[in-house]
Amino acid sequence: MPREARRLQGREREVASISRELEAAFDGSTRIVVLHGEAGIGKTALMEAAAHSATGRARVLSVRNLPLTTRMPNLAVRSLLAQAEDIGPQHDGTRPPLPLRLDAAIARLTAIGPVVITVDDLQWADADTLDALMFLVGGAEDRPLAILTTVRSGSGRDVDRWRADLLRLPGVRSLQVRPLDRLGMHDLIAAQLGAPPHDALVRDVLDRTGGNPYHARLLIDGVDPDALAAPPATAPSTSGDLGTALLQTWATLPARTRELTVLLAIHGKPIRASILAGLDPAWREAVDELHPALATHVLDQDERGRMWFHHPLIAELLVASVPDDELRRQHATLARGVERLIEVDGPTPDRLVDLADHLAAAGDTVGSFASSRRAVQALHGLEQTATTLRLVRRCVESERDEPAVVGDRRALLSEWAAAAADADADADEHAAVLALLESVGAEEPLARAGLLLRRQQLEFRLGGELSTSAALHEVVELTSGAPDSREYALALSELAHAEIIAHDPRSIEHAAEALDLATRLDDPEARAYALAVTAQLAAARRDVAAASRLADETFAVALPVRRFEPVTSAILWEAYSMPRHRQAAERLRDWRERLASAGAPRLMIAALACIEAAAWVTIGASPQVRESLRIVRADGAPEYIELAMRSVSARFAAQLGRVDEAAAHLQRARERFPAPPAYAALELAVAGGLASLVAGDPGGALDAVRPMIERGPGGRSSEWLVPLAARALADRAAIARDDGSDPGAALAELDALEATHPRVPRQTMGISYESDLEALDALYIAERARARGLPEAFDRWVEAADLAAAGELAWEEGYACRRGAEQGLIDGGPRRRVAIALLRRGAAVAARTEADGLAEELETLARWARIRLHGDGQARAAAPDRLAGAALTGRERELLPYLVDGRTYAEIAELLTISEKTVSSHVSNLLRKTGATNRVDLARMARESSEARESSEARESSEARESSEAREI
Repeated sequence: MPREARRLQGREREVASISRELEAAFDGSTRIVVLHGEAGIGKTALMEAAAHSATGRARVLSVRNLPLTTRMPNLAVRSLLAQAEDIGPQHDGTRPPLPLRLDAAIARLTAIGPVVITVDDLQWADADTLDALMFLVGGAEDRPLAILTTVRSGSGRDVDRWRADLLRLPGVRSLQVRPLDRLGMHDLIAAQLGAPPHDALVRDVLDRTGGNPYHARLLIDGVDPDALAAPPATAPSTSGDLGTALLQTWATLPARTRELTVLLAIHGKPIRASILAGLDPAWREAVDELHPALATHVLDQDERGRMWFHHPLIAELLVASVPDDELRRQHATLARGVERLIEVDGPTPDRLVDLADHLAAAGDTVGSFASSRRAVQALHGLEQTATTLRLVRRCVESERDEPAVVGDRRALLSEWAAAAADADADADEHAAVLALLESVGAEEPLARAGLLLRRQQLEFRLGGELSTSAALHEVVELTSGAPDSREYALALSELAHAEIIAHDPRSIEHAAEALDLATRLDDPEARAYALAVTAQLAAARRDVAAASRLADETFAVALPVRRFEPVTSAILWEAYSMPRHRQAAERLRDWRERLASAGAPRLMIAALACIEAAAWVTIGASPQVRESLRIVRADGAPEYIELAMRSVSARFAAQLGRVDEAAAHLQRARERFPAPPAYAALELAVAGGLASLVAGDPGGALDAVRPMIERGPGGRSSEWLVPLAARALADRAAIARDDGSDPGAALAELDALEATHPRVPRQTMGISYESDLEALDALYIAERARARGLPEAFDRWVEAADLAAAGELAWEEGYACRRGAEQGLIDGGPRRRVAIALLRRGAAVAARTEADGLAEELETLARWARIRLHGDGQARAAAPDRLAGAALTGRERELLPYLVDGRTYAEIAELLTISEKTVSSHVSNLLRKTGATNRVDLARMARESSEARESSEARESSEARESSEAREI
């Protein structure tokens, strides 16, 4: 990845804006872009990337201002002049003022071609420099000039006033560079670590840095790629540069201001100055001392008057600087202050939470427990689910230190489970349910059955196995004594679901009984689950209309009671019933958007987006895959969704030919899930096998797929395993033949594979697409023929390509085309023309799917066979030969190769025995005749002209050869 690309993660909006301004400048309209934002936000990186992109199209002049303590007026202007005036006469003997000289020099340059000027760190520019730039900007509006500048927000009155005046001029755009969002931070960390990061790490870095790219890079410097969190800001690996960067301005504040900011950091959250003073009487006289921190943007103040650190990591550093004993004492003091505020103004939810937090930090377990209970009650109905869960969890943990304070432990555990469910915290809820099961025995059958059902659901969501009918017998038995209860209806629905997966015909009876009972009870939750399982039955028999109707009905019943799990189940099975992958992907996308509008939990949206991404991967719709995966990552995926996301991402990366990226995703999955459940292990095996094959490692592919094949037919994705194994064995046989060794071992293993699997496995659970199975069977047959060197291999590849296309298996179509073309070109004769068509068809598939690895293989094959890869109907747009129509003299054409080689005017003059002045004159004529912007652009045009001629000659030779071969045929 180019250096400038690595530095621009998450900056698509800003890049697009700057690009539009540059294009306007290249078209002849003066444009000025002022990039402003806080230190470290990425202004300079954006500007440098823009300058890099302009190289070859414009002359680029770059200067930066320096934080000098000694005054050096017009430093940047002098540097610009030194770069701008090296093209010819600087003046006519007089020495006009610097602004006039700069404007004149830029006018001379823009008369030749576009110019881009970058000026970094205007906050350190002197008044003379600012005046000179203002004069330049206020010049002609119709010259091809772009000026990009950066300035730090809040830099001072002079620069801010200059920027305000500048914005009144035409062609000026102010662009604020904002902190990175979550997706941008994910991409930045991935680029720095060289591997996809854990979502937990992304959340941690984003929360602690506020989205500042520079601070994020310092914080994760040296972090292990599998880390779940960045190290403390005080850690030896980060504290040096990071602490210096963060505390540089803070250290210049008055002593009293620094002390008060430490107190604010200990308080731990934004607060109004008046309340802060009320918390500790010692600081009532010092509130005004916070103004310097606000003026220097160490602190920010929101619309409610609350103050907090502009960079959250400063608070972390300041708190870490306080000794533990002093920290507890300060928290105790703050707790007393909060108590006084509560006595005076009343117990608001925020103050009760603050009191509980300060008492906990002060080590007062009893006081913290009581305050936390009050705070939880006050938060009821306010949708502060994360805070409620944190407080309830703390109350549960209090039992370790003060068992007597807990009281009714079962009620507290139930509250913990409910709070975790509201916050979508599966691990917390699972722990609460397990604890509750210890206290709820068979004497409470309905309560125990409900907990067992919930445990099963949570364990699946945490990466466990799917429910089986055997595992649900205890639940059914517990609830059978109350055949008119909602618990029995829920148990029947879960049992029917497990039976559908096992192809047990009793599922029909149990689903109908569950729906009838839930309807009679008029219980929305039970009815939603019963409708969902009925939708699954419709999907299993491929009744798309019924599956869709039932999914809609499930949604209508579940929405008022906010029970989205059965809705998700119904939606997924409806999608599986669709006859085509694209239909399934589009239906999932529609449902995802519908649920998002309805306010469904993020994990439901992420789950649908992940399955949607898998469907898009299958048909090779790369842009849609990326969009779906971005939605999965947007707010952090739960563990079971992350596992699926890693599988999809690895498979997608492998299909694109990005071997390292695929390996990184698989490594992440193995780290988080050393023993994945069977349904997930299948998909990981497919992704791992494919990634190894693309990397040229057939042994690694066999290691990935063999264990799952030996388990026997399984769930979704099991049908892909055997063709991958055959492909790996065919690769091994080919490698052996190329090495002159015996392929017998690979062929013997292939014989054994064919004996146990004469065709690809059919799923024992879920739904298989018949078109997939036909295509995969064809691929399996073709791989076996390739491995054995059979003459019918070519025909088998042609058939496989056609069946893959019919089934929307884009990657498999491209791969079959590549193998068929290879075999046909080797065979020669009448097959050559079909092979050429396959080669070009495969290239079209590779271009459509963005499969760079496949494209490179096809291009290599085309060069080897001396075939024009892109036929007349799909020819790539050739680079225009802009020199062909230019009326160049013989001497001017003679100069071009030397310009391409990067020779100086002096070297060219010596080689051609002419003067440098004559060389300069010829170059000026070349620039004028060709429209090139500078020597670099002219050299590029000369290279493209030469390549165009060579390509044309090669094409004519190839067409003549193909015509001759056709006549021979």
